Order: sequence, then structure tokens, then C-alpha cells
Amino acid sequence: MADNESPEYRTLILDLGDVLFSWSAETSTSISSRLLRDIMNGPTWHDYERGQLSQTECFERLGREFAVEPSTIDEAFRQARESLRPNEELLALVRGLKARFDGRLRVFALSNISLPDYEFILQLPTDWSIFDKVFASAVLGERKPDLVAYEKVVEDTGIDPATAVFVDDRVENVEAARALGIHGIVFDKQEGVFAALKKAFGEGVEEIHKEKAQDK
Repeated sequence: MADNESPEYRTLILDLGDVLFSWSAETSTSISSRLLRDIMNGPTWHDYERGQLSQTECFERLGREFAVEPSTIDEAFRQARESLRPNEELLALVRGLKARFDGRLRVFALSNISLPDYEFILQLPTDWSIFDKVFASAVLGERKPDLVAYEKVVEDTGIDPATAVFVDDRVENVEAARALGIHGIVFDKQEGVFAALKKAFGEGVEEIHKEKAQDK
């Protein structure tokens, strides 16, 4: 590749859940999908994602808060975890970008995720080699959209925020990244994200996307 094709952006940071992996909040338990999401948006779950609570402590506290048996909560999240499916099209695109830029593009993941869920997801048959490093909130001790979570990633990796692209499905997480000078992309519709990545990384994105579509 010619030097003038080098990307302006040299780092890509991706969320895991609802970006690189899809999942379902529908379970066979008495916990509705809405309640499951309410649980995940509450302070107890956030502490769990920061690694401040064990799974047992988290589920017992949630049981008291939502008047649900901890064992039911455990089962609901077990089923949700089992529903995880990789976004193969996006993974293929990232893999292709790394190959095309031949070592000049670094790729990281930054995810709000508990330690048990992180350990589970690492066992899925996914090409984790595309990542230079995965940052889990439970290991960082911080979670998005708190600025310190992003600051820790910047410090650990030594990246220049001005040359980094961040993709996340939550607007508040993207806005926090932008506050540090990182180029933020909200993951809503996949085609829109591919278009935004094309704008950031050049025509190579479209070429890779077409190649993968032809392979189907």
C-alpha cells in the first residue's frame, strides 16, 4: 500500500456488547426483558461492572432491590449470556482493516462488563487476535461514560486521542470519548457505522465490505 493511503486515524476502539456481539434480553424466567435492562442500568449493576461486587453479592443485592430471587436473576443472566452472538460482518471488516494497514492500525476493545461475563465472552469462538488489548471495566475498576475509564485506556496504550476512533452503541459513551478528543461513532445501524468508518479510514473499508459480501 502506498504511504499516502495511511490512515489519519491510527487507533480503533470498539465496544463489545451490542456492537461486536448481539444478545437477547428475552429469557424463560419471570424477569421480563425490560426488567433485565432496568437491572443493568442501575447502580448495583454498575458497581458489579466496576469489579466492586462479586456475582453473589450483586445478585443478592439485586434480589432485595427488585424483589426477585437471586437464583432467578442468576438464571436470567445465564440465558442472556448464552444468547451472545458475534457480529461476524464487523469482525471481518476490522480484521481486513488490520491486514490492509499492515501493523499501522491498533485495535482495542473497551467494554462495561463484569468479570464473570468477561471470562465467559473470552471463551467464545471469536478471533480475539484482532485486538491489541481488551479493556474490561471490571479489570479497569472504572466504566463508561466516566472519563477516567477512557483516560486509563489512553494512558495504558499511549495513544493520541486525536488519532483514535471509538465505536459504541450508547450516545453518552460516545460523547464522553469525544470530550477527550477521540472521534466518536454511535453504533445504531450497521450500514451507517460502515459509512462512518469508511470516512475515517478511507476507501479500503468499502472494498473490504464488498469482498465480504461477495464471500457470502
